[in-house]
Amino acid sequence: MEKLVFPDYDHSLLNITSSILKKYNIDSGYKTLNNLDEILKGDYRNIVFYLIDAMGSEILKKHPEQVQFLTKNKIDELTTVFPSTTVAATTTAITGLPPAVTGWIGWQQYVLEEDKNVIFFLNQDYYDEDYKFSYNVSEKYASITYIYDKITKKNPNVKSHEIFPEFRIKEHKTIQNQVETILKTIKNKDKNFIYSYWDKLDTFLHEYGTTSEVISNHLKEIDNAIKTLYDGIDEDTLVIITADHGHVDIEGINLWEYEDLTSMFKHQPAIEARATAFYINKDKFEDFEKTFNNYFKNKFVLYKSEEVLEMNLFGKGEKSPRTKGFLGDFFAIAIDKYSFRLQNAKHIHKATHAGLLKDEMMIPLIILNKRLSK
Repeated sequence: MEKLVFPDYDHSLLNITSSILKKYNIDSGYKTLNNLDEILKGDYRNIVFYLIDAMGSEILKKHPEQVQFLTKNKIDELTTVFPSTTVAATTTAITGLPPAVTGWIGWQQYVLEEDKNVIFFLNQDYYDEDYKFSYNVSEKYASITYIYDKITKKNPNVKSHEIFPEFRIKEHKTIQNQVETILKTIKNKDKNFIYSYWDKLDTFLHEYGTTSEVISNHLKEIDNAIKTLYDGIDEDTLVIITADHGHVDIEGINLWEYEDLTSMFKHQPAIEARATAFYINKDKFEDFEKTFNNYFKNKFVLYKSEEVLEMNLFGKGEKSPRTKGFLGDFFAIAIDKYSFRLQNAKHIHKATHAGLLKDEMMIPLIILNKRLSK
């Protein structure tokens, strides 16, 4: 078993956002990071919050030659939230709230009213990708408020901006394109808060694994782009860079080969392949627990959903009324390299995330500012 890392909600991605909100005179209700608070005491016209999907601390350590500029400017390592996955973590980053409170827990979540496993990011069914919803499901059942709306409401003199990759802004085919847009944006002479998100590293990691040449090359591309960003900013611009999670190379388990287990399902499994919610027929609870542990006890830890909620793995605070339902009857968490193939081996990844391994859970905090560099 690899080393497990549990989320530290006093020293995590959540607390980066808390410090940013504090800078704009907003109390998130969660602790801030002292080292980041000190930096944010400076008078900055522009603050850029840059989240690079999957650029966990351990990924950087696996490719040291390619990320020298990023590593040189790293000031801290934090945990991400749980699950260590994009939906949970980026939603925390842009709301300042943990997954228990937002209800945004994983890639796909079972919505009782629809009797469907909904991909919130795409507003479509997970097990039938041709099924699209006629309304915004997440907005109806797990609505969220973004930090940039909070910032501009409290600080009308601040302009907020989202700068996304190609899936939303077609000109942003490379991270260099994205950096050029950031640099153009901060030339407007206004006070700016910018949230920027880059996705391609995560895509490549899923497809090629953590040690491939493709990953080395893309990390070098990211490092060069961030160096370009640094070269283009003035002292009145602060750039805060982090990730939502890391990745671990995996071995897939085709869940549907275990018919004695799947025959007990009330609904299809939900959330993630390494942090999985199971909905079980009530008369089969004991049988499911025994059978699951018989197969997987050294690969996954199985909890009743009430137990995992009491552990505060998903963070503290007033929970979304949907959170418990999204966790199913049982919740399994990966503690080794294994990952369920929930779609009958339809999508096969070489690396993924959402479990509790160090490779998935640890993220860097990187700071760029010309004044601080002197």
